[in-house]
Amino acid sequence: MNLLNYYIRDAREGIRRNMGAAAAAAALIFIAMTIAGILFLVRFGAGDLMRYLDSQVSVKAYLEPSVDSSEVARILQRNSYVKSVEIETKEQMLDRLSVFFQGREHLLSAFKESAIPDAVHLKLTDNKNASKIAGELRSIQGITEVIYPQQFAAALESGSDYVNRYGMALLLFFVIISYLTVYIAINLALFQREKEIRVKLLLGAKPLHVRGQFLFEGGLTGFMGSLMSVLALYLLYSYMLFPLQHQFPFIFTFSMNMLYGTMVGIIAAGTAVSLSAAYFSTRKLIGYA
Repeated sequence: MNLLNYYIRDAREGIRRNMGAAAAAAALIFIAMTIAGILFLVRFGAGDLMRYLDSQVSVKAYLEPSVDSSEVARILQRNSYVKSVEIETKEQMLDRLSVFFQGREHLLSAFKESAIPDAVHLKLTDNKNASKIAGELRSIQGITEVIYPQQFAAALESGSDYVNRYGMALLLFFVIISYLTVYIAINLALFQREKEIRVKLLLGAKPLHVRGQFLFEGGLTGFMGSLMSVLALYLLYSYMLFPLQHQFPFIFTFSMNMLYGTMVGIIAAGTAVSLSAAYFSTRKLIGYA
C-alpha cells in the first residue's frame, strides 16, 4: 500500500512537471479510444439492422398510375412464391410514415402533395430468392419500381465495410501517434529526473521499483484519456442509441451489459497502449542512469 501511495504521489508530480506532454498524450488516447468505441457501436448497430432486413420476407412493387392495382394483385397472388398480397395506397403509406415524423408533421405534408403511386406489397414464402423475384417483377409491364429489404441490407453492408475500413485506418493512425506521444513524454520525464533516478539507485532503490514509477505514470495517462472516452461513449449511448433502440426495439439490441463491456475494453486498451509505450521508453534508460 505504501508503494502504491508512493507511485501515485510520484506520478502526480511527474505529470505536473510535464503537463503539456501528458495532456497531449491523454487527448490522443481519448481520440483513438473514442474512434474505437464508435466503430464498435456502429458495427453492432449495423449488424442488428442487417439481420432485421435479411429476416424480412416481403417485396414492394410500385405501379404506374394507369394500372389497376387490384388486377395486378390477383395475378401475383397466383404465383407459388407469394404467401399473401396487400395493396398499399398513398394514404396507407403516409399513415405508416407518420411515426417517423412525430413533431415534424410539416415535413410529412410535402409527401401528401406529391403524386405517389399505389404499391403491391408481397409477402414471400421464402426470402432467399428475393433478388431473383424482384428481377422478374421489374420485367412486368406496369410495374415501375421494386424494392425489397435485402437490397438495402446489401447496400448497408457495403457502406459498413467502407466505414470500418477507413475507420480502422484512422484508428491505427491515432493509436500510433498516441503511443509515440506517451513514449516521448516518458523519455522527457526520464531526462528531467536523471539525477533523481541516480540518487535513488545509489541509495539502494530497486531498478524495477524506479521503473515502476514511470510505468505507473504512463498507464495513468492512458487511463485518464480512456476514462474521458468512456464518458463520451456513455453520452452517445444515452442521447442517441438508447432513444433509437426505444423507438425501434424490434431492430436494435443495444444493452447496458454490451455498453459496460465496451467501456471496460476501451479503458483496458487505452491503458495498455500507454503502458506499452512507457515500458519500451524506460527499457534502457533506467539501466543506464
